[in-house]
Amino acid sequence: MMLLSLGQDQQAYQQVYIHGRANLKTLILYQEEGALEKTKKIDNYYGFEKGIGGKELYHAGIKQAENMGVEVKKQEVTGIQMVPNGFTIQTENTTFLTRSVILATGNKKNKPKIQGIEDFEGKGISYCAVCDGFFYRNKKIAVMGSGKYAISETNDLINIADTITILTNGEKAPAFRADNVTVDTKEIKAIKGNKRVEEIEFKDGAILKTDGIFVAQGVAGSLEFAKKLGIMTRKR
Repeated sequence: MMLLSLGQDQQAYQQVYIHGRANLKTLILYQEEGALEKTKKIDNYYGFEKGIGGKELYHAGIKQAENMGVEVKKQEVTGIQMVPNGFTIQTENTTFLTRSVILATGNKKNKPKIQGIEDFEGKGISYCAVCDGFFYRNKKIAVMGSGKYAISETNDLINIADTITILTNGEKAPAFRADNVTVDTKEIKAIKGNKRVEEIEFKDGAILKTDGIFVAQGVAGSLEFAKKLGIMTRKR
């Protein structure tokens, strides 16, 4: 068992330094570099009289963690589930078992700006295939996204739903094949329905009837993983 941190920002490193020094097996998984590496110069960080480049500080933080025995891997996390005595973390090619998880990926703005998304959250709009797939047995559903995260969510739904449409919303279609899965690359205009999601309207005027939509756009962030684990979130 280990402590596993999802993300590679200062919050993640502050926690893993403590655990690394305590001689606990610790792993950091990350997919994309944060804003720190893209910052040209930082003048208000303690200990650097003439400032320091963001990229330099970023990589120094990685080396410091590694020197304490912390393992750092660049792998995209596509799923996280609670199991007895801990959690399983699924990446694109590996599964990790850990006792504790720190979500430190930040809150990426992966929610598409499409009319109706917020109106139908919990009423046909879901962010967790493992959590809510059961409610769509033998129904027609859609997965919104085009990356590995969307493919992972689709895989969790293949044996549950009758048909699945992957909606890329104008992005390149992913390489995915299954008898009950189709891919639609048209741009989405709005999500409509009465009390629940009933249909998706595309910008070209086409309509797709659906019982539910699973949003899996971009790379999963802290908010998506928190929702999967049933953690209460608050908009502030």
